[in-house]
Amino acid sequence: MDVPTAGQAAAVPQRKALEWEGRVVSPVPTATADEAWALLSDFLAFHKWHPRVAVCRLASSGAAAPGCVRYCEGTPPADGTPADWAHETLLEHDQARRFFRYEMNDNNMGFGAFFAAFRVVPAAAGGCLLRWEFECEPVRGTPKEALEARLQAGLDGMAARVHEHLMSARGAVAAAAPPTAVTAGLEAADELKLDSSIAA
Repeated sequence: MDVPTAGQAAAVPQRKALEWEGRVVSPVPTATADEAWALLSDFLAFHKWHPRVAVCRLASSGAAAPGCVRYCEGTPPADGTPADWAHETLLEHDQARRFFRYEMNDNNMGFGAFFAAFRVVPAAAGGCLLRWEFECEPVRGTPKEALEARLQAGLDGMAARVHEHLMSARGAVAAAAPPTAVTAGLEAADELKLDSSIAA
């Protein structure tokens, strides 16, 4: 898969300001911004990190670069109703600034115009913050607060998965590492104590 270059963007027509704007944020204290971005920057890997997305795949020809379209499908509801789905167009992808921007197209969730940006930024207290910003038309039958709560829950789930992935990876590296000099010395001392006990 081709990785979009920094600042690479699709042509975006001028549009009027939309009525709803918002942002949700979720911290990942255990990950640097670069570590989290390395996992989350793939526009076609949304399903690997969002707990309510089951499918995310390329739905257009060409590379996964600005202008491409992805198809996302949610996890099947327990009541047997159809899963949520949407086609989304990547508008901009900036590796250096760790963000991408996209537009939702046809969908079965009641959205009209919907634009969003996903960012990973360093946190002042350490670690990083995941930010999901949106601008859209009001969704019939859905309060803005309900939309923000849904996005927040999804982002919190993504932050948890990033944390779990990095902790697991670091644990595997630590387990595979050779004993340090201090650890080896302690083990040798324990063996010496055991030998002395047997001799006595």
